[in-house]
Amino acid sequence: MKNIAIVAPTFPVLSETFIRTEVESIQECGYQVMVFTFQKNTIENTPTNKQKMMYPVKKIGETFYLSFLTTLSFDKIKKCWQFINEQQSLPKRSLFFHSLKLASQLVEANIHHVHAHFSQHTAAHAIAAAKLAGITVSFVGHGHDVNETPFDIATKIKHADLVIAVCHYMADKFNHAYQGNIRVLHCGVKTALFTPQLRPISPQLKFVFVGRLIESKGLTYLLSSLKPLINQYSFSLDIIGDGELADTLKQQAHELGLSGHINFIGAKTHAWIVKHLPYYDCLVAPFCVAQSGSVDTGPLVLKEAMSVGVPVITSDLSGCKEIVTAATGYIVEQKNVEQLSRAIAQFISLAPNERLVMGMAARKKVKESFDAHKQALTLCQWIEDLPQSPPPSSFSTPRYSHE
Repeated sequence: MKNIAIVAPTFPVLSETFIRTEVESIQECGYQVMVFTFQKNTIENTPTNKQKMMYPVKKIGETFYLSFLTTLSFDKIKKCWQFINEQQSLPKRSLFFHSLKLASQLVEANIHHVHAHFSQHTAAHAIAAAKLAGITVSFVGHGHDVNETPFDIATKIKHADLVIAVCHYMADKFNHAYQGNIRVLHCGVKTALFTPQLRPISPQLKFVFVGRLIESKGLTYLLSSLKPLINQYSFSLDIIGDGELADTLKQQAHELGLSGHINFIGAKTHAWIVKHLPYYDCLVAPFCVAQSGSVDTGPLVLKEAMSVGVPVITSDLSGCKEIVTAATGYIVEQKNVEQLSRAIAQFISLAPNERLVMGMAARKKVKESFDAHKQALTLCQWIEDLPQSPPPSSFSTPRYSHE
């Protein structure tokens, strides 16, 4: 079994629980896994959850092992410089020296494969470091890094051994840029952690939104869609999250007369989400394409809600349509207020047993298609299938440390 390194910009991060889920799931599959990050957060300073991380987390460049220089060959340096010269988004000398430091850490840790999250500077450093270390490398795109700020995507696909897209729409974009070893693998959910709970039947349905309060989440359309419903149905909407549009959305809710129906809860920890999400009747996620081009490509929150038996109302973005079906919720045209309003009204009008059946189908869908352990097994098998020579033996001295 290959030892695997995960590269992330910052770790851990509240809004990037998918990385931690993947790392823990890979470890549960029996693999040795380490995280390398440019900015290392402590658990105490990060509102994720209080569960202790049972794997090493190293800051990139904090230690350089001089003995690594003896393992370098002309061929390794040539392959590294070929990639560095072809990419255009990062300063070449800086990329080389930072990658040299990362490569020394990878070899010291006896890493066989390095997997980077996001297709920007983390992917670039992982690819360059892997060339120097003589190991295989992969990266995964997520959203803004592919749709809003795509830097050297074709070059990175060309030089990576494996590229992961989190939805088929992203895979199509990758293949259009460059025909490489591209696979589709949705981010997984720990279905054992997200468990359904018995929700009391109430005449007032509880809707929930979870996410950052930014344009691409489509909240302004959600608020507008609720205006025609307030005199016909009994419902409430909890908005979980914070962001740049918080004040604007609160003002919009007030002007639409929705203040008595909407609660702005603010940002909550992942542990809070796990605990409280099962007690809502429906998640509403009207994601859309922002003016900047930013768009959600495989929203994890949809899977988390479905995992606890909560049906979903979402938009027709490719990443959303690959998750939600007619049996598990409703799909409406993005930015279409009328369709969204009708979908919410239709859900409210369902009998309690119909909503229950929809929720059960939602959980079944996640367990079959998006379980984190199954996704990790798939990723690890793809990594195992990559041919490579064993890296140099690990070493511990001499070294240079910033500590």
